[in-house]
Amino acid sequence: MSFPRILADRVSKKFSRSLGHSLVHSARDFGGRMIGRRPAAALRAGEFWAVRDVSLDVGPGECLALIGPNGAGKSTLLRMLNREHRPDAGRVELRGAVKSLIRLGYGLQPMYTGRENVYLKCAELGLSKRDTDARLDEIVAFAELKAALDRPVKQYSDGMYARLEFAIATCMPIDVLLIDEVLAVGDVAFQLRCLERLNTLKREGSALVFVSHSEMNVLQVADRCLLLFDGQTVAEGRPEAVFGKYYEAVGYFNRNLKSLGALPARPQDFSAGLDFAGAAAEPLQAAPGQPLAFELEYRAVRKFESVELRLEFWNTAGLLTATTLVPVAEHLCLAEGRGRLWVALPFLGLSAGIYDVAVSATSGGRGLAYKGAAARLRVMQSSCDRTGGFGVIEAHIRTAPPGKPS
Repeated sequence: MSFPRILADRVSKKFSRSLGHSLVHSARDFGGRMIGRRPAAALRAGEFWAVRDVSLDVGPGECLALIGPNGAGKSTLLRMLNREHRPDAGRVELRGAVKSLIRLGYGLQPMYTGRENVYLKCAELGLSKRDTDARLDEIVAFAELKAALDRPVKQYSDGMYARLEFAIATCMPIDVLLIDEVLAVGDVAFQLRCLERLNTLKREGSALVFVSHSEMNVLQVADRCLLLFDGQTVAEGRPEAVFGKYYEAVGYFNRNLKSLGALPARPQDFSAGLDFAGAAAEPLQAAPGQPLAFELEYRAVRKFESVELRLEFWNTAGLLTATTLVPVAEHLCLAEGRGRLWVALPFLGLSAGIYDVAVSATSGGRGLAYKGAAARLRVMQSSCDRTGGFGVIEAHIRTAPPGKPS
């Protein structure tokens, strides 16, 4: 049985939004550790989850790509795998030697020449001077830096930095390689050479985790994809299928709507005697095509009758993806004061992604309230064998018209 080289089990990482909050929480955590108390697991004032309850495993000869919008938690997750960040929850296990290409130029000494950096970094990889001598020509040829090899690295462009770093890091088989968008600064020809080198490393048994926004690069080298939104996994599977889910979730397939003037703007929150509570700290969890039930809290300054409610589902690109209409027979009578409403969706026809659930209330054609973020919804699709659209539509197919035997 082959054990994974990379394993992350329900890892989470939180950060403070300001230096003041960070200093206060760090001091309290330090004091707590001195008396044997573990740091608080829940969010505190000024904190947010950068990564929340993410699991992954990568075996020898396999590449996992992390994709998602900026701020989704991809780089934070990679830094936890690289031991730069300690998870606040969960565990990370790495088996074998680890090499990372996370920050451009991070591993190079700017005052040294390219040649000196080659010998220095190869020594860190465990190569002797004789082994480095044998690989020097190959490294220089791959990086295409023969003319600049004896210049200080501080004079290199970003592309030259990336070429030299990548050439050194991949000059020999490595157990685990972590890569974060360092290929983006290279030209197309260099990127293709890098992808060929990564596929060679896979064949030699390396385990790769690859962060990229380039669908072309991911499809060339990745065996599986993990789609992250707001630090949480929403889909995992074959790269082409997961990219489809990504584009659906951010509204990429409907990118022409705005130029046609058909993209509705999200209304502003308002209250005319009725108000709804905001989203809870933890988002609702759901799966496409499954039922969903949740609560809405409200406060009414007086009694309202024949109240019509409508829910709207807005994705992270600000696109209205779905709307619910409650039948007239289910119009509500809301008593004065605080109360709760129970919402039941028999079939959630949404694709994988993160959604804000807005709620609007009207009575007799008059607007009573609108809350743009009454709930936060995380729709996770565990199987991505096929791509869909913005929603899932249930259908019954027969061989004869209704009422006639099939």
